[in-house]
Amino acid sequence: MSKNIILQDLISRGNYRISLPCIIGRGNEANLILSDYSISHKHALIKDYDNQIWIEDLGSRNGVLVNESRIEGKSLLKSGDSILLGQTRLLVLKIGENLSEETIITHTLTPETEWDLDYKRLKFIYEITAELSGNTEITTFGEKVFSKFKEVFSQDRSYLALFQDDGSLRPILMDPLSDSAPISSGIVSRLFQNCESLLLEDALSDDSLKERESIMALKIRSALCVPLIYHNEIYGLIYLDRNIPGFYKEDDLKFLRSIAAILGPLIENSRLWSELKHHYNDAMKTLRDTEARLIDMERKAAYVHLAQAMAHEIRNPLVIIGGLVRRIAHSESGSPNREKFQAVISSVERVEAVLKEVDDFIRIPQPEVKLERIDRLVEGEIESHKPEWQGKGCTPTLSVNTSRIMIPLDSGLFKKALSMIFKEISFTIPQGASIKIVILDHNNDLEIIIGDIIKERRFCELYDPELQGKPWSLGLFLNIAHKIISDHGGRILLDPLAEAAFPIIIRMPRTHLNK
Repeated sequence: MSKNIILQDLISRGNYRISLPCIIGRGNEANLILSDYSISHKHALIKDYDNQIWIEDLGSRNGVLVNESRIEGKSLLKSGDSILLGQTRLLVLKIGENLSEETIITHTLTPETEWDLDYKRLKFIYEITAELSGNTEITTFGEKVFSKFKEVFSQDRSYLALFQDDGSLRPILMDPLSDSAPISSGIVSRLFQNCESLLLEDALSDDSLKERESIMALKIRSALCVPLIYHNEIYGLIYLDRNIPGFYKEDDLKFLRSIAAILGPLIENSRLWSELKHHYNDAMKTLRDTEARLIDMERKAAYVHLAQAMAHEIRNPLVIIGGLVRRIAHSESGSPNREKFQAVISSVERVEAVLKEVDDFIRIPQPEVKLERIDRLVEGEIESHKPEWQGKGCTPTLSVNTSRIMIPLDSGLFKKALSMIFKEISFTIPQGASIKIVILDHNNDLEIIIGDIIKERRFCELYDPELQGKPWSLGLFLNIAHKIISDHGGRILLDPLAEAAFPIIIRMPRTHLNK
């Protein structure tokens, strides 16, 4: 005759008479079904072996404790022993061969215990929804949710991802972190094609999956995968797995599906909120940049009007002075003061040339860009200023340290800017100086360095406060070049510790931005 055993639930005080052998768990295949969510589907086996009663752990996730000590494999049982399975504590009341008249036979927990379990599940759902409703950042929220998942599902791996337009997955949360997704492509295909949740009790027993390399490589045995649905469309998924066959059952899938039904719209709303915030920040940045450009344009317009007014005020008396000096010099061609008159005429002509540059500066058009070879433009301007270089006893050398030499610009205006820069530095470079010109990459821009620079130095733009005390920063030629380069979206950078506008850096964008 087989032996029987009486167990008492120390919380509900319900008694169970079980015949041996008996599997205890919360799955349908168990002989004694306990509705405790922390108990595995097949948690423990109590059996009679060699006239002794043994309890064996069937690979449960929370283990088996006998008299407060966790067993390894199996352990002897005797009357009076306490057994802890998950959160359920049982007491061995009696062991014998015929106990049917002495016990009350029950196979489930009392309604109070069932209600306690439902309360815990509702509390779990409440906690994660409250966390997400109060935290719109998915990544911050995710770690806490996955931690709570661990308490219920004891997963080895967790994965939350959103589908892209091309069908690929963009990971939002992953635990543990990995360079690649921990989910098999076969599982994703099945979920996406069938639009339904997926339970794998043992992936290696599934004929459609066991041959897939991803299943073998990831060592997937038991897994849960549920879709995230919003407005009747699948936009993502939640995936959990455990490297123990048969670990997850239908109840686990139903619970995770319930959670996903709540999280689906919340996560999508959080994603949309993040996108909206990103677009808002971009719009605010664009607005600030536009405002700064308008202020800069107003300032430049004021400079132009000022320059125009000054040129007009200077030109009127200059024309009179120039004409008068020329007539005097012509009438006294043999006078010993002719050289003095000629010096005055040269000065007048130089001022007139400057005023012409001012007129040109006022009328500088907006650039009409197309792709041009920057090295050829620089070489051409070096050659056109050959007399200035020879006068200074120096020969500029050009080095091209990039293969990306085509950039969008207005070649005529850019050559004028280079010409203005070469004129500016020709006034200040010492006799016989070495002038190295290098074209190279600088992140996504192209850079032209004229002169030797000290890498540790911080270069600044022309209107930077650090250059306010530098008279050379007010040079007309330098300001004309600055306007042209700025109109191209570029920058002119100068050394605030230098004694002149040399060395100098020209930084040009590779992508033309319409202003």
